[in-house]
Amino acid sequence: MTHNLTITAVAHGGHGVARVEGQVCFVAYGLPGDTVRARIVKRSKGVLWAVIDELLEASPDRIPAHCPVYGICGACTWLHFAYPAQGEWKRRIVRESLARLARIEIDVAWADDSNHRLRYRTRAEFHGDGEHLGFYATASHDVVDVTACPLCHPRLNTALATLRALKPDGSVEVVVNPEGDDVLVWTRSHIRGLESAFAHAQHPGSEEARASFLFDGVPVVNGAFSQSSLLLNRVLVRTVHDAVGDAASVLDLYCGTGNLSLGLARERDVTGIDHNRAAVEAARAIGAGDYRAGNERAFHEAIREQAWDAIILDPPRTGAREMAPALARCEARRLVYVSCDPATLARDTKVLIEGGWCMERATAVDLFPNTPHIETVCTFARAG
Repeated sequence: MTHNLTITAVAHGGHGVARVEGQVCFVAYGLPGDTVRARIVKRSKGVLWAVIDELLEASPDRIPAHCPVYGICGACTWLHFAYPAQGEWKRRIVRESLARLARIEIDVAWADDSNHRLRYRTRAEFHGDGEHLGFYATASHDVVDVTACPLCHPRLNTALATLRALKPDGSVEVVVNPEGDDVLVWTRSHIRGLESAFAHAQHPGSEEARASFLFDGVPVVNGAFSQSSLLLNRVLVRTVHDAVGDAASVLDLYCGTGNLSLGLARERDVTGIDHNRAAVEAARAIGAGDYRAGNERAFHEAIREQAWDAIILDPPRTGAREMAPALARCEARRLVYVSCDPATLARDTKVLIEGGWCMERATAVDLFPNTPHIETVCTFARAG
């Protein structure tokens, strides 16, 4: 069944929003201001899902997407969405998530680097089926053959070309140094041919120590998390350091390789804790700060060690549900919460607000241009 629809908004996750007979309808690749003929493809819990059969009138913010597999490949879905509107909607999604789920109203600031909206990715996981190599198609594990991605840094596209010649069957994570020659390659298991093509191709069974390189004084470790763009990561680090302010003692939870705190640890009392032992050992090897491997139990113990001037937390997409009550009760002077999911951020914010904290500032950081993904940095202080 098809309907003529006017897209009025975009939702968390990136779909356009319209209404069909009073029901919310999410329209893939729809933009605010579009009028479309759309076909309903799914119904779930009173919500409709649709795809565009015909664009009747284009949004003023719709632009050409210069990628031959755009609309099929799931690596990005906002390449057709112009700036500054794209950024304005990201801010709005964060603001509305906080208002709806945490019951707070706050103006959301914006931080970005307009020089890196294309060719910014320095880390990507490519998927191969033995014949094709690229990214998964939207909402599936079908491999879309990709020769080069407009969001990937030229060094990453060069690595992709090398991988394509090998025709791997499996997933391969690649991290490149945008200002050096380093290339890290990580797989879940051994894939024949990778070691001969890449000097630092490793997997969990590799005998040698994890390969790494330094970028902005922070180790980037093979197989450990790093942001998708080391270049745009600079915007995130700067935003977090501004939020930490003059705090003399800092606890960094989910610290990884010390991305958000090593720059502070050279002059301040910094403790970092993370589940990933390889990441923490790389941070500790820098010789600044106290970096430890530990789980949430270690997080709880560290929170109680002292009245920290600031606690930074950068949890995974699922948020910090387990830690939020302890943070709500803690005696820290400031909390700096870094989130890649507005919904779980809002859920945890509600717990902090109920515990007597006040959100002083929220900043949407554009770490993933031309995608609907949003990074948010929120600063909390005790109410009153």
